[in-house]
Amino acid sequence: MSDIFISHIHEEEVVANALLGFMREALGRTTVFLSSDSWQVYAGEIWLERIREELASSKVVILMLSPESVKRPWVNFEAGAAWLTGKVIIPVCYGDLDKSSLPKPYSNIQALDLADEGYYLVRSIYHHLSPDTGVPPPGIGDFSAVRAAIDSIKASK
Repeated sequence: MSDIFISHIHEEEVVANALLGFMREALGRTTVFLSSDSWQVYAGEIWLERIREELASSKVVILMLSPESVKRPWVNFEAGAAWLTGKVIIPVCYGDLDKSSLPKPYSNIQALDLADEGYYLVRSIYHHLSPDTGVPPPGIGDFSAVRAAIDSIKASK
């Protein structure tokens, strides 16, 4: 089971995959679940049960919020499940949606703009997963793939 759950819409999985790679590099052994990753959900599994299990075991839920995803039932469904179970929720804005224009209830949660705040995301996740270690978070790693994925989503619109 995973420490971090990334919620996103299928059409924007290129950004979620780039973020997954970045986070694995930046956070080391931390486990990250991405529902669209075929290496994490296998043929024959009941995927809705797998989603439930991963949400239940995660400590941090990252909501990938764009102008399209913020309106989608599935992201809202996963956000509601995370909220009801007391998970740390981090709204991550990208693709022409910035944190200052988040709708309620997302605007009540400290959010970040993904293109500009990669280190803040890593530092925040590290804080929530290891608050009492006194050890500084790991280095940020290479964020260029995430920025390129965000640009590709913008260009396709």
